[in-house]
Amino acid sequence: MNWFKGRFKYAFEGLFYAFTCDRSIRLQGIFGLIVILFGFLFHCTLNEWILLIGAICMVWFSEIINSCIERCVDYISLEHTDQAKHIKDMAAGAVFIISIFAAIIGLYVFIPKLF
Repeated sequence: MNWFKGRFKYAFEGLFYAFTCDRSIRLQGIFGLIVILFGFLFHCTLNEWILLIGAICMVWFSEIINSCIERCVDYISLEHTDQAKHIKDMAAGAVFIISIFAAIIGLYVFIPKLF
């Protein structure tokens, strides 16, 4: 049982570190909280909540993975190389794709409520 509890401890420590030490993750967290606030203000349905929370989680997940990749690249190579730049740029591109998808979900949910 201690092994099982330890897994949660490490996960929560990782999330705490991510949200307290990484500006991009914190910013995505603020955007997520704004979306949740709008969800309450516009009385979203259960299906809309599932879409919104799913989009928020995908963005947070991709941002955390992006930060991990960036830190790994920085840890492995202290030099600024083209290869390191491409790795970081591709990870950032993945976050961008997920963020666009999340924005589309937000528009799908909120635009009909505005009109």
